[in-house]
Amino acid sequence: MKAGRASGRRRSAVMRAIAVLRVEGLASFWFKLLGELGFRRLLVQERLLAQPMPDVSPGLPVRIELLKDSALDEYFAFRPEAAHNDISNRLQSGSLCFVARHEGRVVSTCWTTRSRARTEYLGSEIAMAVGDVYLFDAFTAVAYRGNNVAHALCMTQLRYFQQAGYRRAIRATLPENRSALRAHAKSGFQTTRVIGRLKIGPWQRAFERPWQGKLR
Repeated sequence: MKAGRASGRRRSAVMRAIAVLRVEGLASFWFKLLGELGFRRLLVQERLLAQPMPDVSPGLPVRIELLKDSALDEYFAFRPEAAHNDISNRLQSGSLCFVARHEGRVVSTCWTTRSRARTEYLGSEIAMAVGDVYLFDAFTAVAYRGNNVAHALCMTQLRYFQQAGYRRAIRATLPENRSALRAHAKSGFQTTRVIGRLKIGPWQRAFERPWQGKLR
């Protein structure tokens, strides 16, 4: 019975990877397949908050603010796939969600935590020092991408924590997500290391290595 379930999970992983191949191309297909089968890695990017914070003008008028408990219904309408308990737990644990609105409608969001940074993709934590803030789960509605909305939102986050006395911002990104990497670079983030996990059945091994300008 266990062998049958394992075989079913492998078939399901392959089917999801094939769907990625149709939509995103061969490179994303290959690494998504490896991820489903147990090999996963992320690029860790950092930005010192003492660096200059350039002004960013989005291509459309937006208002950026912190997500309030009273606006959770709007958040779930924007991110219907989000688990309600997870989002409530984030807020209760002190995580902050920055929200960009256009004409009153939520069009972009990004979360931050100042204590425990965890990546569910790897099933592990990312080391943080005193004075660090971790940015995660950023999302912009498809219709509003390419308008510098996410860039403006990110710079607002960075200024917020700079003024609060934090010294460094950290985020972790899939290497295949080239558009996100370009956007983060615009905000001053630089890749510093690669973290990952190799998992085969119950056995797994975590790894970390400095970034050398390419993946090995």
